[in-house]
Amino acid sequence: MAPQMKVPCFAVKDKTAKVERWEFEPAPLQAGDIEIRVTHNGLCHSDVHVAKSEWGPTKYPMVPGHEIVGVVEQLGSSVTHLNKGDTVGFGWNKDCCQHCDACITGNDNVCPEAAATIMGGGKNYGGFAERFRGSGNLAFKIPEAINPAEAAPLLCAGITVWSAIKRYVTRPGMKVGVVGLGGLGHLAIQFLAKAVGAEVYAISHSPSKEEEAKNLGAAHFVGVEDIKDGTLDVVMNTTTGGMDAKQLLQKVGFNGTLIYVGGGSDTIKILAMDLIPAQKQVVGSCVGGRAQMREMFHLAALHNIKPIVDRMPLEQCNEAVDKLMAGKARYRIVLETGDAFAKSNL
Repeated sequence: MAPQMKVPCFAVKDKTAKVERWEFEPAPLQAGDIEIRVTHNGLCHSDVHVAKSEWGPTKYPMVPGHEIVGVVEQLGSSVTHLNKGDTVGFGWNKDCCQHCDACITGNDNVCPEAAATIMGGGKNYGGFAERFRGSGNLAFKIPEAINPAEAAPLLCAGITVWSAIKRYVTRPGMKVGVVGLGGLGHLAIQFLAKAVGAEVYAISHSPSKEEEAKNLGAAHFVGVEDIKDGTLDVVMNTTTGGMDAKQLLQKVGFNGTLIYVGGGSDTIKILAMDLIPAQKQVVGSCVGGRAQMREMFHLAALHNIKPIVDRMPLEQCNEAVDKLMAGKARYRIVLETGDAFAKSNL
């Protein structure tokens, strides 16, 4: 077998999470795989968590990037639903087993054998690279109505909030609180208001965000302490930490749900009697399966739901991470590959 052409990329070598140039030899292209030339990467807080080994031991070098958009350049022999030149995206997973109970019931996002795009170093390298390979079954065609740069954040942030909305916001008119107006929160507000018809309470302590929250579709802009206990049907916490779970749970009424979609490290302290009398529940929600991803993209195109993006060149990925961690991203950083891997820059 002829040797694989090495792929130039940006990688993290240790827990400092500093990104530097590197290159790797890709795994052989399998019959069901495709290779894309990467054009855009959304920068997600999860990239930083994994880079810093905060979600269990990370095997280094680690290549970040799991909101990947690019153009198909190679097709495995069994891939018939895509063509060279198609614009596609990959999200949190680059492959799944296709045969377990989760996969055959449309829950492939929680397949126990799924290959997470940026985890399992040595074989799963993310999108901060010139090229990316993954299963054609986990590649999603980007609708023509959606700009590739704006599509990238939908592949993780968008599907994360849509999956939770699909499962727990079951009828129009439900009162839903969205905690945090960041990368996840500003998309949650749009899907809730435009695609579902919910009455959205944007919960924030940043007065400067009120006008934008209401422009996105929020009917109310409040601090959590301003909401009367039992008012809401659902509270979605999109933040990565620092919120009092018991206080948030008090804001939902009977049969109410507190959803966690931000992957922080806070301990959730809830007593059984905080739940039982009014039949409340606290749940976590993780991205979504292929059917939900297609549905999410369709709704985004139909209702003009799109992230507010802060574009930066890929070679400034360290500066982008610093900006994200300083809370200065508005609201989702998208890294554009451009000529980052042109020979003159290597």
